[in-house]
Amino acid sequence: MERLRNLNAGLGQYCLHLGRALAAEPGAQAWHFGCYTPNYLVGVLGAGFEYQATKQWHKFAGVATNAGLWHCMHQDSAYWPNQRKTPVAMTIHDLNFLERSDYSNWKKKLKTKQLQQKINRCKGLVYISEYVQKTVQHHLKVPAGVIEQVIYNGVPVVVAKDELEARQGKPYLFSIGLHPKKNYQAALPILAAHPEYHWIIAGADSRGYQAILEQAAAKLGVSAQLQFTGTVTEEQKWNLYRHCTALIFPSLSEGFGLPVLEAMAFGKPVFLSNRTSLPEIGGQEAYYFENFEAAHIQWVFADGMKSYHNDLEKPQRLKKRAAAFSWENAAREYLTFYHQILN
Repeated sequence: MERLRNLNAGLGQYCLHLGRALAAEPGAQAWHFGCYTPNYLVGVLGAGFEYQATKQWHKFAGVATNAGLWHCMHQDSAYWPNQRKTPVAMTIHDLNFLERSDYSNWKKKLKTKQLQQKINRCKGLVYISEYVQKTVQHHLKVPAGVIEQVIYNGVPVVVAKDELEARQGKPYLFSIGLHPKKNYQAALPILAAHPEYHWIIAGADSRGYQAILEQAAAKLGVSAQLQFTGTVTEEQKWNLYRHCTALIFPSLSEGFGLPVLEAMAFGKPVFLSNRTSLPEIGGQEAYYFENFEAAHIQWVFADGMKSYHNDLEKPQRLKKRAAAFSWENAAREYLTFYHQILN
């Protein structure tokens, strides 16, 4: 769980919530869990875990452990047990690198080869969506005898304290995650057609995507309606969801799409692309962009909002959809998965 070092990132949240759910699961009492994490985070998952601190040199020499099973929490991890006989399971979250325009074909082939080597060492593989499983099976070879299972991520049950100042003026649309694959520029025509809305986008700008969006917004004359918050705390995130009008998420590539369920947990309408895993997660309660033509984007949003406001039971159905994805369910499924490998 070395990615706990960045608790605001998706993998950090995955490790944190799954770890806590495993510790709290009654069926876990028969297990002895160890958590491999940075030293300053010892204790973060409670007293039910033994802790081993990460060391940079472990990336090269391996981690000395007598574990009966080593669970590698994500496919990009460089930390593996130094004993080849130690059974290994791995969770694969996505193969997004295959779609990155900034990666050469040579680099994509190299990363594919490296991932294949990891898969060859595994006794079990978890995929966070059926879409990820199909993608892995298409691009890589899963050896015979490897146990494969889809286990969905959960949505943490959070009661957000309403600590943000009451927002003045226009209602706002919300998105989280600032990355070119999010494809937000495709949805900017919504602002042009609906000057009554602002659009707040949260997340660190690590790839210069904010400047691209600002240029696109300026061309459409909607710059004043677009706002970037940078990194937000968990508390701020939940409050942004609570007060938003809708989630806008026209992403081109998602292994899961947690913001979809986070918004649904507050009964908010979600507008998604119909790409990759998003239809699987959003289900029938989401509204989908089938293409990225401006007129279509504007129509889907306007029609979806009209439908949402005319359907008094819609918010409760959205909350019910989100509640079906719980970390408690995930923890139980992971324990069953561990049993299968060890048996």
